Amino acid sequence: MNNKLVKDAIFGAIGGAAGTFVLDKVMGFLSGYQSKRDKWLERELIREEPTQALARKAASSVGIDLGKERKQQLGTAVHWGYGIAWGAIYGVLRNRVGVTSKAAGVPFGIGFGLFGEGLLLPTFNLTPPATEFPISSHLVGVAAHCAYAATAEAVCSALEAADHALGSSEMPLQTNPELRKAS
Repeated sequence: MNNKLVKDAIFGAIGGAAGTFVLDKVMGFLSGYQSKRDKWLERELIREEPTQALARKAASSVGIDLGKERKQQLGTAVHWGYGIAWGAIYGVLRNRVGVTSKAAGVPFGIGFGLFGEGLLLPTFNLTPPATEFPISSHLVGVAAHCAYAATAEAVCSALEAADHALGSSEMPLQTNPELRKAS
């Protein structure tokens, strides 16, 4: 297997974990600027967190009924797993599809946000169609996903720089022959 591909995926997964943390913070912060009406409408439209709904549906498909606490735990695992997995995808794409990492990953962040909220969640009946949500919900979601992507890009760039500085495994470390003579 290609070492560079694996390394890019690992760096991206780490960036995805950091990005998920930042996404949560940005989403919480920006939702404070939404109107009371928009927040009320979101609560009416989403009666169950999508990640918890997915955990519940997956468990019930194999005959397991989740309690509230377990559903919350598995919903959190789904949320973090999703963010880490998309980070790994980002890590692989960023050096292979140039537009992905432009402007600190903003194109990826926009696509990631629109794909999840506009297509994936409604397709799996985890949320109503995107057209039912107020525009402020979409703005918060896209901005948070752009923050996710910018964080993933920063982490990937930093890890690549550290890897390069430490002597990438793609280029074996070589010692200075002059130093070997002195010892």
